[in-house]
Amino acid sequence: MNPTELPYTLVVPSRYGQVLVNRFDTNQTNALIKTGESLDHGEIDTLLQIIQMLPAGQVFLDVGANFGLYSLAMAQLLKATDGKVIAFEAQRILFNMVCGSVALNSLENLYVHHAAVSDKAGFIGIPKLDYRQVTSFGSVEFGGEQQELLTQMPGASTEDVRTITLDSLDLPRVDMIKMDIEGMEEQALMGATALLETHRPITFIEWLKSDKPALVDFFATRNYRVYEAGMNLLCIPKGAERDGITVLGVTTLVE
Repeated sequence: MNPTELPYTLVVPSRYGQVLVNRFDTNQTNALIKTGESLDHGEIDTLLQIIQMLPAGQVFLDVGANFGLYSLAMAQLLKATDGKVIAFEAQRILFNMVCGSVALNSLENLYVHHAAVSDKAGFIGIPKLDYRQVTSFGSVEFGGEQQELLTQMPGASTEDVRTITLDSLDLPRVDMIKMDIEGMEEQALMGATALLETHRPITFIEWLKSDKPALVDFFATRNYRVYEAGMNLLCIPKGAERDGITVLGVTTLVE
């Protein structure tokens, strides 16, 4: 049988539980099979350490879940503190995989939404990919022309997926946000200004495909301490509740 005719979904055992992944993915799947950990395991561990410093009942938002590794790790941890995870994934096939992983691990505190997070409600064209061909599925960009060179470049065909704002969810509590949405970070933040002002969540946001100085300024003007952590910014609100949080291995950009 031609390998491309086999199911592309694998169940991989990992430190985060049983995870559904695409066997043709060149990024996370390789790391999970070889090490049992995410390619971003250091970043996940940092966020796990930080969220444990916060009061019980923590709420974590995973904006751009991909295969859901941050979400699964957080949900496993937060079961003990009655916390919960809310994840968002725009690619329908990856969303389905995250939902499958939630079911496999019996995680009742992890909620998954098929949506792209942006600055307004509506729809966005998500490139249709061939999930039986090799590429880094988590590196696909939705906000315009694909900038990162992939082994499988998106074509002109798209699938409409709804866009939502974080503000529209009107959540009663948010403690931490992880955001990695391949260049749409600025739009998502503009749709979360009320949430950030009300709940003052710690935010871990990738800057690689966005305007890094603009992201730094966005948080600095909202009275956040901003640190550089690899390809991400770790943004911690100033104030008594968060002042005791210390993080190793990051570079201070705004104190």
